Amino acid sequence: MGWITLSLRKLVLTQRVSELEHRLTKLSQEQQTLSNSSSYSERVIGVEKSEAYKNIIANYSNSINSISQNFQNGPVTDIGITGQYYTDIQSAGLEYLYNKMNTDSIFTAKEQALQDEVNQKQTQLDLEQEQIETQLEAARAEKEKLDEAISQDIKSSTISLV
Repeated sequence: MGWITLSLRKLVLTQRVSELEHRLTKLSQEQQTLSNSSSYSERVIGVEKSEAYKNIIANYSNSINSISQNFQNGPVTDIGITGQYYTDIQSAGLEYLYNKMNTDSIFTAKEQALQDEVNQKQTQLDLEQEQIETQLEAARAEKEKLDEAISQDIKSSTISLV
């Protein structure tokens, strides 16, 4: 009757193996979802960054055009006006560089935060996957041993009519 107990344990192990394989499948799906979500977020950040750069360039272009129009009507030979023109152009250029550097740092921080979050989640998923694979390997090994034990128990309990 030992083989009945062993068979019940085998049934429990078979169910455990099935549950672990199902969880591995779920983890694989979670990793794919994480990858897709990360790619989408990177694209969104890229679009936001592109729009921010377009706005910076548009503001710079508008400033230069405004400066040029203001000084277009004045005499070019006046040193004070020419000096002010170059000062205004330089000021617009510095404002452009400041805005660009500020935007760069903002988007670099966003990209780094996203990457850190993705890396943390991926590490958690990898650790869980490793644990499940270890449990799955142990359950499969125990199930194989039970198969052998059941076989041996059945052979030893057979009635011989010789």
